[in-house]
Amino acid sequence: MLAAAGASGGAATTTPSGGAATTTPSGARPRIKLCGMFRDADIDAVNDSRPDLCGFVVSFPRSHRSVSPERLGRLVGALDEAIGAVGVFVDQPEGFVAQVANEVVDVVQLHGSEDNAYIGRLRALTDAPIVQAVRMRSARDACRAARSAADLVLLDSGWGTGRRFDWALVAGVARPFMLAGGLCADNVAEAVRACAPWGVDMSSGLETDGLKDPARIRAAVRAARGAR
Repeated sequence: MLAAAGASGGAATTTPSGGAATTTPSGARPRIKLCGMFRDADIDAVNDSRPDLCGFVVSFPRSHRSVSPERLGRLVGALDEAIGAVGVFVDQPEGFVAQVANEVVDVVQLHGSEDNAYIGRLRALTDAPIVQAVRMRSARDACRAARSAADLVLLDSGWGTGRRFDWALVAGVARPFMLAGGLCADNVAEAVRACAPWGVDMSSGLETDGLKDPARIRAAVRAARGAR
């Protein structure tokens, strides 16, 4: 395991650095990440539910969940110190990502077309753990996930689609991964049993009319914690 603490003095977070285990051991609960927080009320709900990680979409105007670096700092400042802050970036300059990682968040998540060369350049600028999102459509994507130089891969159906991908594809990913894509209280336990992920990531499944719903957040975290 790779342990890292954000330069902002936030929570210690752990991500797998490889090794023999490729999934969550039988009987162990998956790590829980809630993503796409952008309001003060969202942070209140997250603090109440206490997931392992909380994600923020940074400077990506195409998403209604996007936050500016300044707003990010305020939201992370209100986040419980026991919860790791994850900055989600889409094809941003390495220097900008590193600055946010070194000053505000604990973990970097790359959700664009970033390749291993980009990850290498980013590593020279920050010690923050790196997660790379991979859109899963075919066995070719499973191979891309397996070859990623990131500390952890996140397997998803696409950017905020709210739909699950074919979970059979995870069989081709021989490394620890976080599972995303349409997960919510109703299906997260099924996902854990079917895929045995290192962690689960939920966003749109926590919302009502495009806004995070505290009741949905509580139900999703409760279901994920009870999944084996």
